Amino acid sequence: MIDKIKDIVGVGSKTLIGMDIGQSAIKFAEVSFNGKEYKLESYSHVRLPEAAIIEDEINKEEEIIAAIEEAFKAGKFGSKNVNIGIAGPNTVARKLQLAGGDDEEIEDQVIWEAEQYLPFSIDDCNVDHYVMGENEGGGIDVMIAAARKDVLMNFKSIVEKAGLKVKVADLSQLALCNIFELSMGDRLLEESMGTWIVLDIGAQKTELLIYKKGMPTFLKELNVGGGMITEEIQRQLGVNYNEAEDLKVTGDEQGNLPEEILEIMDDVVEAIFSEIKKTIDFYVSSTSDENFTGCTITGGSSLIPGLVEGLQALLSVEVEVMNPFDVMGYDTKYSEEEINDIAFKGATVLGLALRRLG
Repeated sequence: MIDKIKDIVGVGSKTLIGMDIGQSAIKFAEVSFNGKEYKLESYSHVRLPEAAIIEDEINKEEEIIAAIEEAFKAGKFGSKNVNIGIAGPNTVARKLQLAGGDDEEIEDQVIWEAEQYLPFSIDDCNVDHYVMGENEGGGIDVMIAAARKDVLMNFKSIVEKAGLKVKVADLSQLALCNIFELSMGDRLLEESMGTWIVLDIGAQKTELLIYKKGMPTFLKELNVGGGMITEEIQRQLGVNYNEAEDLKVTGDEQGNLPEEILEIMDDVVEAIFSEIKKTIDFYVSSTSDENFTGCTITGGSSLIPGLVEGLQALLSVEVEVMNPFDVMGYDTKYSEEEINDIAFKGATVLGLALRRLG
């Protein structure tokens, strides 16, 4: 369904390389489709230096370009045509309820309604929409996608300086929806009336998606993530960024997580839970929809110890970890350990790589 949402920028070849420009890493993925099965052909990622990108602001252009070039070379991709993911405070994805009418009337309604919700001038952004169908009130539901032109062009420019061609820019939230739909497969058909919570818990942010009756109905980006653990370790223990990351992932010299690290993790997880609960409560109060079928999580920070159990207690639903490779094949050059890592950390870029043109 999401593939029907129109391009925000450009058109190009039918094969695209997914490219996720995150605040902590550059990721690429190439996914093939033989008519029956999707298959991961190639994947690569390179970590970015601290504060290279902060809320869509490119602070370390040369380092980012070097990381893009390194990651692309490592992946040995056959095409330079990429689909980049855009996220952050300068993007909006929202479902609107409109009166309906012909194409021109709907277009006018989209522009009018979008102006009421966009945090920036409509003249300064690219806006597109997809009519999702009729609603119970007799009107139509429309999904709008918007991104500020200057932010879009800044990211497009930096990708092109690395020698690649931006053919499409999708909103990262909708790419997440793509990979969720693929991963769930027939279960979404079997539970078509259900309401799902989808969480992508990254380093600096958490994407929260409510998926109901075959479509995304609520999307929200939360400014919390596992990177807060790294920041707190830096602050409390007086170490640099890389040392803090090592402590978070590998622990001390014996591989154990010190008590002070565990306490920091607990505090950060509580902060993440608080933001998730506040957002879910807002959704419930505004829609009266409180019967959730389940919750699916992904993202590098979903590996934080105790997260799944804590979310189950918080949301009172079963929480499962998304694994695209339950339904997607992969090249034999990747080990099971590498595939497990990609399954956690690569959901968005895999969703971007699913995009086809033509």
